[in-house]
Amino acid sequence: MPVQEMTALEPPHVVTLLDEVELAARCSAQAAGPIPWYLDPVPDGVAFRLLVRRWADSASKDAVLARIGCGTALQASSLAIAGLGRRPVTSFPTEPGVLAVLRVGERREPCSEELAMLAGLRHSGVPRRLEPPVPEAGLMPWLRRAAERQGGWARRSDTVLDEGVGPAWPDGRTVTGRPATMIVGADGGPPLAEVRLGRVIEAVRLTAAALGWWTRIAAAPADEDRLRRTLRGGTAQALLGAPRRGTALAVLELRPSQCLSAG
Repeated sequence: MPVQEMTALEPPHVVTLLDEVELAARCSAQAAGPIPWYLDPVPDGVAFRLLVRRWADSASKDAVLARIGCGTALQASSLAIAGLGRRPVTSFPTEPGVLAVLRVGERREPCSEELAMLAGLRHSGVPRRLEPPVPEAGLMPWLRRAAERQGGWARRSDTVLDEGVGPAWPDGRTVTGRPATMIVGADGGPPLAEVRLGRVIEAVRLTAAALGWWTRIAAAPADEDRLRRTLRGGTAQALLGAPRRGTALAVLELRPSQCLSAG
């Protein structure tokens, strides 16, 4: 990577930034298949580019998955910058094929929530084993807050959701017990809604890991019509609200770390 482009940073920090950001991005949750994005150095930061330029605004399944995956990587990379004691600054340029640009802002110490998510990221989202485990009732408010900080929302569902609501992401663990199910979403039109959904998924996943819970991405993106049919009636209305164009949705399953074994 041509580090000479990043001239505004002190020289000792340039390579560190690139290494930390790329490592964090590749530790983020990703759908099955080749990684659909790559990082391109720009002054004081990196641009997130899609391998296929038309995926930036296409409605195809591959394009939507690529944008969500770019969002999870963007969230992880933002945490890496925060961990270096700098403020992450994100912009969304109109350049073809570029979904986001992440730059280094002024100095600031990371908050406790960022530090907790960073710890989860360094362990690839594998949860801490806490004794006693954090109860579900204590977990959910933190996950809702994590989603809201990224401009999304998260709601608990008591319904066992059909496997056909969307593609499941790869999971290398064997789990036991009934999961807690959470629906997360980001409102707005594409492509930003899907990028934001990816950020929400990653923030929730890493926050859960810090609190001793494993997250399985059961469906991302989730098909809203199928999701409403599975939830039915008043439950769908309560969890999803009125149907509206542009909402990006995902279904997450959460289990305490005590339910996990190597897969």
